Amino acid sequence: MKAEKIVLSFVAVLIGLIAAGGAFYIYQLTQIVPEENKKAIESLNPTPTPEDTNILVIQSPKDEEVFSKRLVTISGKTTPGAIIQISTEDSDEVIKPASNGNFTATQTIPQGTSIMYITAIFEDGREKQETRTVTFTTEEF
Repeated sequence: MKAEKIVLSFVAVLIGLIAAGGAFYIYQLTQIVPEENKKAIESLNPTPTPEDTNILVIQSPKDEEVFSKRLVTISGKTTPGAIIQISTEDSDEVIKPASNGNFTATQTIPQGTSIMYITAIFEDGREKQETRTVTFTTEEF
C-alpha cells in the first residue's frame, strides 16, 4: 500500500507539471508585446542597411608587404556594380570589376615605401577605402 501511494504521488506530480507547463505555454502565446518593447527587440536585431551590404576586400597586396619587383598586382572583391579607384603617389587608376565583383590591376611602385589607397565607389554613392603600405627594394633579406 505504501508503494502504491508513492507511485500515485509521482504520477500526480508529473501530471501537475505537464498541466502547468501547458498552461504557461498557452499564456505566453497570448501575450501582446507593448510598442516600446518591440522597439527594444528591433534594436537588438537591426535590419542591414545598404552600407552593410557594400563590401571591399583586398586580397593582394598585404599591408606592409615588401616586393623585389616594381610591378605589384592588386586584387580583391567588391560589391558588383562598384567602381574601384587605385591611387598611389605616382598615379591614379580607375577600374570596373567583373560582374561578380572580383577585380585585378597592376601598379608600378617607386623605390622605397609607398602608400596605396584602394577605394570602392558604390552605386548608391557611398565609398569604402582600404590603405596598403608597400615597399620596393632590391636588397636581400
